[in-house]
Amino acid sequence: MLTNESASTHMAQGEAHLEAGEWPEAEAAFRLAVEADPAPAAALSKLGVAIAHQRRLEEAEQAFSRAVAVDPRYAPAWSNLGNIYRETARPEQALEAYQRAVALDPDYWIAHQNLGGLYKQMGRTGEAIASLRRATRLSASRALRGPRQAGGRRIGCGGASAAAVIIVVAAALLL
Repeated sequence: MLTNESASTHMAQGEAHLEAGEWPEAEAAFRLAVEADPAPAAALSKLGVAIAHQRRLEEAEQAFSRAVAVDPRYAPAWSNLGNIYRETARPEQALEAYQRAVALDPDYWIAHQNLGGLYKQMGRTGEAIASLRRATRLSASRALRGPRQAGGRRIGCGGASAAAVIIVVAAALLL
């Protein structure tokens, strides 16, 4: 087993690869982080993100499921699991996962964005608008505060361009 120091090193490397869109490299780094310390839900969830970007959705779902089993209170893993459910035509399961993510972390704008997109897809326009407005407010507030102090950036299956998507979708719904 590797040391916790190496787990954090691999996490940082994985994050850098995710940021650069280098999915296989991110996957490799997160696998090493999980090997070094299999308990953190963050490493498992980010491993799932790297795998999902490579379109291996069943394997990504397994990583996210492991993450929520390890830490049922880790909102990003629930939101990412919801993305997989949505992508694989399981909207009711996606809805439950997104709602759990929002309940666990009401300030997690990405979960609100994902929930709003699902509501729009389901024809629940009023709820979509409310979720997307909340996501926009939270995202703007976070941008003004700067990066999170603890825990690093949250990067989900949607990637780093999620903020731009949220603004466009919210504007389209409000027209």
